[in-house]
Amino acid sequence: MYQEKPLIQTNHKPVIGISANHCDETSRIADAYYTAIRKAGGVPLLIPVIGESDYLKEICDKVDGIVMSGGGDIDPSYINAPTIPEAGTPDPERDAYDVALIKEAQARQLPILGICRGMQILNIVFGGDIYQDINKEYGPALMHSQETPKWEASHRVDIKAKSRLAQITNTLTAEVNSLHHQAVKNIANEFVASAFSPDGICEAIEHPYYPMIGVQWHPEQLMRADDTISKALFNWLIEEANYHRRAKELHQQIVTLDSHTDTPMVWTPDTNLGERCDEAQVDFVKMAEGQLDAVFTVAYIPQEPLNEQTRQKAFDNAKEILTRLQKQVDSNSDKAAICKTVDEIYAAKTLGKRIVVPAVENGFAIGKDLGKIQQLYDLGMRYLTLCHNGDNDICDSANRTNHTHHGLSAFGHDVVKELNNKGIVIDLSHAGEETFWQVVACSATPVVCTHSSSRALCNHPRNLSDEQLKALADKGGVCQICLYSGFLVEDGEATIADAIAHLNHMVAVAGIEHVGFGSDFDGGGSIIGCRAANEEFALTVALMKEGYSNHDIALLRGGNFLRVMNKIQQTTI
Repeated sequence: MYQEKPLIQTNHKPVIGISANHCDETSRIADAYYTAIRKAGGVPLLIPVIGESDYLKEICDKVDGIVMSGGGDIDPSYINAPTIPEAGTPDPERDAYDVALIKEAQARQLPILGICRGMQILNIVFGGDIYQDINKEYGPALMHSQETPKWEASHRVDIKAKSRLAQITNTLTAEVNSLHHQAVKNIANEFVASAFSPDGICEAIEHPYYPMIGVQWHPEQLMRADDTISKALFNWLIEEANYHRRAKELHQQIVTLDSHTDTPMVWTPDTNLGERCDEAQVDFVKMAEGQLDAVFTVAYIPQEPLNEQTRQKAFDNAKEILTRLQKQVDSNSDKAAICKTVDEIYAAKTLGKRIVVPAVENGFAIGKDLGKIQQLYDLGMRYLTLCHNGDNDICDSANRTNHTHHGLSAFGHDVVKELNNKGIVIDLSHAGEETFWQVVACSATPVVCTHSSSRALCNHPRNLSDEQLKALADKGGVCQICLYSGFLVEDGEATIADAIAHLNHMVAVAGIEHVGFGSDFDGGGSIIGCRAANEEFALTVALMKEGYSNHDIALLRGGNFLRVMNKIQQTTI
């Protein structure tokens, strides 16, 4: 049995990669960038201009933050616009390198500070565009063509109240320098403008939930004069990079898991989980980028009318999905492994493999035949979600219920006993309240909710009341917070902050040992700040910022669920 080891945290300085300028077959950067990063407490690293994507992936795996530096003009083809005569001569190699570097950095949740051109290319990568020439396309903008030294302020910018930039700098006005003729025009989706010059040109952008800020001026130059606002910007970058470094170190020592993903729902005939899949939120590439070790991947079975034909169809579908899942992993055995026990999960972690634990969502798959539990177990199923949306032969659902059984049916009681006997985890996400209370009362082992949230914060029948959370904890189980907007907020699109609010409440009610995360990715799960497996890394950073200890984060990111799974599998009835 795996023995928990003490968690180790170093105090290494964060490494900050700097994008390079490209001139005369040379990658170079002004000394001011290095100096500013060193003054703020980071270790600067120049990233040469090179077109090999594997090289940039390796670099981004190793650094803790990125500065996208200034430089020449950007090719208008990146904004699907014809080139105007006033546009400068672009550098195709630099442009392609910058775009690739930003994409690789964002895939790993690296904090990014974009400076001048760096702000513009950041905006373009995320869907915005730029003015090719301010004077031609916007109007006379003399303050952006100043001739004073770069380390001297030349004009004022106004910072938007309540923006991250305002919080960082603790001011609403700043004296800056600015020398450019291209500028951000339409701001990328989800980004917001956080500063403007008096002539209306956007001088800063930021993302509210990703650690990304772009400024049009050159704070690295103003640092030469000990400018407090520039210091604040670089201090922000180093602080964010420190969180990234600490989270990365922690992930190397613990098993992180997501207890509910629906990826087979989005598979196409050409899907290969060993490659980046545009159609899926979860694949082995994204898991590696987000340092997510394990996912419980379900064979989702939609609820249909109850008859022998639909029951057999449901069982056949579950078998087919579990078989195909095994084949997906087998064809990528160098990258991933199917695991069925906690010991197997930890062993695969030591080999650096991505881990898949099969499960079945909706007991409709077993129809009215207990023998089918063994058959699905033999195909890898290690938890069974008793129902989905609608009552089945086992129990009543939280959604679309007719209160057919007023909880568990007589057959349902037999199912619970058989699952206990097999050491299969019972998942009560989707179960109605009567079902929940009856299963908690009759199960001989702990039970879980693999993707549910707090009803006290979002009044949805799929969520658990505080009384249910306490009962689940008293039973020794765990509730995994679902990253589905409709279960986190009652209106609008949820953010990572909403997920953390649910976590804080559920920890206060049930205790630190009874909460975790189950994204529901590829089944509707997606929130701003955490949209795919690679972005689950942001959950760890958010927990660190919330003040949770490394030990607590290890529990929340996987340890709690593994403890419960192991207890269930080790219990002899």
